Amino acid sequence: MHTTPQKRSVVWAILLIAVLVNILGYTLNLYQQFWWYDRFLHFFTPFAITLPLALYLYGPVLTGARDHRLLLILTVASLGIAIGALWELTEWGYDLIAAGNAIKGKWDTMIDLIMDTLGSILAGWVSVRMVQPEARAE
Repeated sequence: MHTTPQKRSVVWAILLIAVLVNILGYTLNLYQQFWWYDRFLHFFTPFAITLPLALYLYGPVLTGARDHRLLLILTVASLGIAIGALWELTEWGYDLIAAGNAIKGKWDTMIDLIMDTLGSILAGWVSVRMVQPEARAE
């Protein structure tokens, strides 16, 4: 990853926070208590997963972002969107195997995918920004 140690620490802290808020959501039943909790996690979790993946997988490529910024943001976002789609398939599979109610209909799935997409686009934008060289005071 072509970033500073401080930036790497922030990226890993964000991922750790995502793991913790997901665990809390299930253990404290926060999905039922707060209507927005699922929406937030479908935004934040793909962001938190996609950001370190982008920096590690695409780090060397992202350094050329000045010439291809939009393409790189969309490429990174595609990774996060794919993760979100796989999560929706997992929820669907869970509902088939267990008597769960992870998917609450088409509307819920579409909102989840929209939030996954927004978080993934943010991860793409942040990853491109993180690998750009720091501006130097002259």
